[in-house]
Amino acid sequence: MVKLGRFIRGRSISDAWHRGLNLIWREGQEITDERGTRIRELLSLQVVVENPYQEMIPQEYSWNQERLEEYALQLLSGKNPGFEYTYGERLRSWSCQGIAPVDQIEHVIRRLKASPSTRRATAVTWIPPLDETREEVPCMIVDDFKLRNGRLNLSIFFRSHDFAGAYPANLYGLARVLEYVSGEIGACPGSISTTSASAHIYEHDWDWVAEMLLGKGSEVF
Repeated sequence: MVKLGRFIRGRSISDAWHRGLNLIWREGQEITDERGTRIRELLSLQVVVENPYQEMIPQEYSWNQERLEEYALQLLSGKNPGFEYTYGERLRSWSCQGIAPVDQIEHVIRRLKASPSTRRATAVTWIPPLDETREEVPCMIVDDFKLRNGRLNLSIFFRSHDFAGAYPANLYGLARVLEYVSGEIGACPGSISTTSASAHIYEHDWDWVAEMLLGKGSEVF
């Protein structure tokens, strides 16, 4: 039976990553995806990171700080260095078929400055006329900002989420985006929440994930 909908609250990016991997590993269902790749998958996983600026880089993660900062800069930039798409391009220079480029992050900042309690400070990466015809499409679909009690919180929806390989990089980059927007509106950066429609671990990561979780034992929870 497929398990649908689980919740994790982590004190940091590192803590949330370990807890998420543990849950997917123990309760995820093994399937073969549309590319023929085996994954262990948990549907509708929600993870809240209370302090994204504490323990930002898990000790076991393969990316170092320099590479993570490069990724964060790409998220904050509208430039595309030759890829089919980048999140930064979609967030800062969204355009489609004759529509002038839109900087959604600046739109979010204007919304929050005009009305701190707005529920409309939202950015999207999916462009239906483009993405419905492409094989390579965004995994991160929605970024939503809410300013409450002087803290700016960020909620993200992922249609597909490589939890072992991508989650720490995603959260590191998004923490920098949250930091930037918070600075522009004079607020304190708050929590980051992700909802992953498919949170999964690819087969090529199973061995090292199992070894890491076994080494941590009960410390994961």
